[in-house]
Amino acid sequence: MPQISKYNHTIHRAIQRIVIQLIVEDVMIKNMTEAYAKEIITWRYAKPYDVYCMKDAYDELMKRYQVVYKDELIGFFCTGRDAQVPPYGYNEDFLDFGIGLKPELCGNGYGELFMREIIEYIDIPLRLTVLAWNERARKLYLKLGFKDVDQFYRGERLFVIMTQ
Repeated sequence: MPQISKYNHTIHRAIQRIVIQLIVEDVMIKNMTEAYAKEIITWRYAKPYDVYCMKDAYDELMKRYQVVYKDELIGFFCTGRDAQVPPYGYNEDFLDFGIGLKPELCGNGYGELFMREIIEYIDIPLRLTVLAWNERARKLYLKLGFKDVDQFYRGERLFVIMTQ
């Protein structure tokens, strides 16, 4: 199992222990609620993005954070080990970070606003692991200052590691 640094582990645990609520221009970030986790498991992405559907991931979602805009769920994110993809050997220099945006918002320019809110909220150096074929996401991450630093295969899927 990949190791997580003391730095990342401390940050991740602090986020998990505290019910965090941040209101910035009607955006609220806090621990996942049962109602929103149940909503997310019904989300369906069009092919090829359907690999991101979380229909059987209720328990996993309950460890994540919801992002709500004007009382509407727009997405979620996770940090630390929950954002890592085994078997990659992650180092301890960054906090791992993963996102999910509501399907109908994908590909319409909302991803950048969503990501900027979360990046500002976390405010420490981040690392993303993204499927190599997901050019839409990679283009956004590059625009936000992330750089490709490595890649690896998990089965037949090629992943790219990106850092700030």
